[in-house]
Amino acid sequence: MIHTKFLDILGTKYPIIQAGMGPYSTTDLCVAVAKEGAIGLISTIGMAGGVSIATPESAKEIFGSGKTKEIIKNVIQHVYDNLKEYPDARFGVNVPVAGDFNFAAKKLIRGVIEICTKKPEIKEKLVMIVTSAGDPLPWAIDAASKGAKKQYIPIKEELPHVTWSHVCPNVRGSLRAEKAGVDIIIASGREGGAHCAWRDVSSMVLLPEVVKAVKTPVVAAGGFSDGVSLAAALAMGAVGVQMGTRFIATQESDFEQMWKEAIVKRAETDTLVARGLFGPMRFLRNPMSLKVVDETISGASDLFRGIQCPSNSAIMKLELDGLTKLLEENEDDSIILGGVVTGRIHSIPTVKELLDSIMKEAEEIITNLPRNVLK
Repeated sequence: MIHTKFLDILGTKYPIIQAGMGPYSTTDLCVAVAKEGAIGLISTIGMAGGVSIATPESAKEIFGSGKTKEIIKNVIQHVYDNLKEYPDARFGVNVPVAGDFNFAAKKLIRGVIEICTKKPEIKEKLVMIVTSAGDPLPWAIDAASKGAKKQYIPIKEELPHVTWSHVCPNVRGSLRAEKAGVDIIIASGREGGAHCAWRDVSSMVLLPEVVKAVKTPVVAAGGFSDGVSLAAALAMGAVGVQMGTRFIATQESDFEQMWKEAIVKRAETDTLVARGLFGPMRFLRNPMSLKVVDETISGASDLFRGIQCPSNSAIMKLELDGLTKLLEENEDDSIILGGVVTGRIHSIPTVKELLDSIMKEAEEIITNLPRNVLK
């Protein structure tokens, strides 16, 4: 049986995180993953301004009609209620901390703090906060103590029981996350779906460099979907993997059937990167995402030099229109997020079938590797 430091830190059965993914809350998916022994994450992007236009009716019932802080509390309660009969189930919350999202990130994290304070039993299962798409350092204890407390919340001070993780697209970001005091660094190669970096650093290059550069445990993300990729991540020094696109294409996920089938149909060449609502994003190739590329081309050299360029009104309209079309399951006119690993996904299993197959395959590879390569 595979046992890494990941299991010791988080108390799970498997060293796997289900990534936070928008525009939905991934509530059903989080519950399904946690029940089976991995970490399920609640996604929060759709909670930023109340109920998202691209949120299914079933999620709206769980969200309620309150403000951002109340919505996250409602969702956490719902997830906990569905997991409290499962002693080993563990879950967490993903909060983007990009500059354009800070207005909502503070409310979301404050909501997590409030429900954990009011209902301490929830802390037994809500064991992880994953921040992403921005700078973790202002959310550290030291930064908050030096005057940033009005704008930011010191996560580890307010939630000492949680494992704080941050998603990093490069070595520099990983060193900054370590300085902030995170417990786990998620090194995410550019082949991942949705939010990614403009600069093209693949997981094969990024992961071993991050492992070498930091002392903090590292989880691999971007292109991971099965036992082969889990075994590869462990061989490069990771303690586990985070998967997004692979979990979308499962029977229990909150995403439309059209979205799941679109992932299965695409080859590894059928994704592209364009400017998103905040920062670059990877989409499945279709007529709508090609329109976003056309709008992105203007000023592209600034983007690749790392200059922060917010989305223009045309891109925002295209993406909001594309998210709305998701509910109509209109494949050509929808914005469909997904990673390069779509080319390695050929089925829509249950979460249990997926996790069982990943662990079985990884264990077989690791067990057989010495006899296959050593003499």
